[in-house]
Amino acid sequence: MIAVIDNYDSFTYNLVQYLGELGAEVRVFRNDAITVDSLERTAPSHLIVSPGPGTPEHDAGISNEAIRRLHGRIPILGVCLGHQCIAHVFGGRVSRAAVPMHGKVSRITHQGGTLFDGIASAFDATRYHSLTVEEPLPDVLRITARASDGDIMGIEHRDAPTMGVQFHPESILTRDGKRMLANLLSLGTERQTNRVAEASLTLPSAIQRALERNHLTSAQAEAVMMQIMDGQATPAQIGAFLAALRAKGETIDEIVGMARGMRKHATLVRTTRQPLIDTCGTGGDGAHTFNISTTAAFVVAAAGVAVAKHGNRSVSSQAGSADVLQALGIRLDLSPEQVGRCIDEVGFGFLFAPALHPAMKHAIGPRREMSVRTVFNVLGPLTNPAEASLQLIGVYDRTLVEPLAHVLADLGSEAAMVVSSADGLDELSITGANLVAELKQGTVSTYVLDPAEYGLSRASLNDIRGGSAEDNAVITREVLAGQRSPRRDMVLLNAAAALRIAGCVADVRAGLALAAEIIDTGRATAVLDRLIAYTQGAA
Repeated sequence: MIAVIDNYDSFTYNLVQYLGELGAEVRVFRNDAITVDSLERTAPSHLIVSPGPGTPEHDAGISNEAIRRLHGRIPILGVCLGHQCIAHVFGGRVSRAAVPMHGKVSRITHQGGTLFDGIASAFDATRYHSLTVEEPLPDVLRITARASDGDIMGIEHRDAPTMGVQFHPESILTRDGKRMLANLLSLGTERQTNRVAEASLTLPSAIQRALERNHLTSAQAEAVMMQIMDGQATPAQIGAFLAALRAKGETIDEIVGMARGMRKHATLVRTTRQPLIDTCGTGGDGAHTFNISTTAAFVVAAAGVAVAKHGNRSVSSQAGSADVLQALGIRLDLSPEQVGRCIDEVGFGFLFAPALHPAMKHAIGPRREMSVRTVFNVLGPLTNPAEASLQLIGVYDRTLVEPLAHVLADLGSEAAMVVSSADGLDELSITGANLVAELKQGTVSTYVLDPAEYGLSRASLNDIRGGSAEDNAVITREVLAGQRSPRRDMVLLNAAAALRIAGCVADVRAGLALAAEIIDTGRATAVLDRLIAYTQGAA
């Protein structure tokens, strides 16, 4: 039975209706018409604390005490006022919002967590509130969602399924609101116990499981990653785990869990622009091409799609995305706040991985000393610190194409393509046919994309090779200036795919035409010049 505390709000009955449609048995109790002792005797399987007027300190009746009493015993969800009650109970502060939101729809971006399993990382939701939870939160709570204006929209207890949302999942205008409630209902007490047990898996135990070729659940993999990122693992343990995992073969659940753990340790970049797209690939193809995805990103940004380009220095070429951008005159040392404003104002921001994933310092040594590919090679594109919901990911290994598309689906991506060329480039290539796994509306479809079908001439790897960072910067400038070459065709093809992902065009053919127009009218170069000017002027 689901117990709902009604804080005298009409939206309570929308919640009850959704829960009923999900097959739940629901009992509603007014916040001043029952004691917590009596509520306990009803033996609820879940508790939902409803929206309502007023403040958590003075107007929520038994809500606060019910949260205290039942926390850790059953799953708890607070909505609006209920969300504020959870923050209040654990020592958080609730204050008047800078801008009251009454009946307003906002873009919400979530950071994972129980309530958002399987939901796109960015979605629209309805807000009705004059108060907001302040930062910093108490250590026992973490932020799971934010609005585009920066207000906290979701919180979750770190050690138990007690969570809150400031927006209204029960509103008809909240995308996936019913799915969120279904996720809550899936947390029965038996599953909760299992999740706690899974989350307590130690790294030595995980190593043993992998050596015995037993797969980890996503919760176990996340727990292992949290230990690594928290500095609780020795270099020997990290190396042993990565080697055992690779020898066994990483599963979708394991990659999902490790990506979630890494995301939780990332320094977030906040921006008002949504949706965001990232064209970050895995690297590691060893082909020494020029910086194709980075150059294509300028074309995409010039089409009006906000780009949050995640990247690093060289992995398999002489120049990674960070190297070539620096050679173009773009500063890499911006703060997360400056990068967010850059995306807002320029439509393009570079997310320099070492600066935004500080916890990765614990894994750098073992990765360097192992000198072999590990799961970390694919985690970079899955852990964008601006939480881009649209992605074009190139991978060095065709066997990863379809699995990584399913990983993105599980992580809540809105739309994506995972691609690899016939000769192993982590790009869509004009050197031959390409394998594509496309995520759209929650479904993954796999197909072959042959550039010849779109009128693009086949080229050799030598035609698209790059050089040093300075050489590749010159190539980027030449392509964006409209110079005809196989390199231009590579950029057109990858930009076309990204434009399709972003919904700017219906298909790749239309994307090729739009990308060519953007380049030939100088719009892509203009974005590059604005990015240079912004970063050089950032104080």
